[in-house]
Amino acid sequence: MSPQKVREMVRQIQGMHAMEASALLRAVPRKSARLVAKTLKSAMANAENIADEWDADDLRNRISELEQKVSSTNNKKTRRSSQSKIDTYQSFLDSTHKLDQAMLYVKEATVGDAPTLKRWRPRARGSASPIHKRCCHIRIVLTDQI
Repeated sequence: MSPQKVREMVRQIQGMHAMEASALLRAVPRKSARLVAKTLKSAMANAENIADEWDADDLRNRISELEQKVSSTNNKKTRRSSQSKIDTYQSFLDSTHKLDQAMLYVKEATVGDAPTLKRWRPRARGSASPIHKRCCHIRIVLTDQI
């Protein structure tokens, strides 16, 4: 599915309550709406169940390992991704409650380009024309704060 087609659906759900966004996506008869709804459902399930999987001591160990990795590397991309993980773990440690699906809002929903599959279509007189099958990455961030 091309990113342009999926972005149309993602723009409609940004800032909405997660349950309302799910209902809206179910009502839209497009393949891109089904893909975004599937990703939203997965994000809601992750937000609800992630509290059961993480232990506070384990998170503190992960944070210290990531801080060592950040201080030892010169690669900006690695440093940035490690820092974002540290921030996520730290925010989870600071929060005292488990996220409920009824309290979730779509904070951020983005669609990025993925590798394009390149194919060839035969044409007249032995020539060929390219076919670009575009793909995308759907990213949905949920929060319990408006």
